[in-house]
Amino acid sequence: MRATAVLLCENDSRERLTEKMMTIMEAIYRNGVLKPARPLNLADRSVVQVQITDKSDTEHPHITRQADIQGGRPVIRGTRIPVKSLVRYIHMGMSVPEILAGFPDLTAAQLYDALSYYYDNQAEMEADMAADDQPVVLDRFSLQIDADGRLTAAQSS
Repeated sequence: MRATAVLLCENDSRERLTEKMMTIMEAIYRNGVLKPARPLNLADRSVVQVQITDKSDTEHPHITRQADIQGGRPVIRGTRIPVKSLVRYIHMGMSVPEILAGFPDLTAAQLYDALSYYYDNQAEMEADMAADDQPVVLDRFSLQIDADGRLTAAQSS
């Protein structure tokens, strides 16, 4: 998650510095560590207070895209549930209550935001979903399905 960190520095006597001394900088929060985008120049024994505000990486509050989660594909924030999976359930004819029953931690707001994201980015989402279709995957990995339904290496012709 990319965050804006507001750093307030205090000196040893705990007197607040003026507002002019306040530094606003970008930082990246990953795996419980907040890493500044650039080095900090702090005096010894400075006290730093950090205020983090989430900068959404999409216009949708419940949707995020991060390179280390599902290969950067859009997912429900705080989960690994891909937007395309929820869209596929809708395309299969499942109702919102049916989908929510299958994902007990998913809220209706998250599901509707996923659908909104899909419609705002329909061409990109359709291309991503098409790349996962069975014939495309079989061809990509040179596989075929035999008469018993097992995956085997495709025969070269």
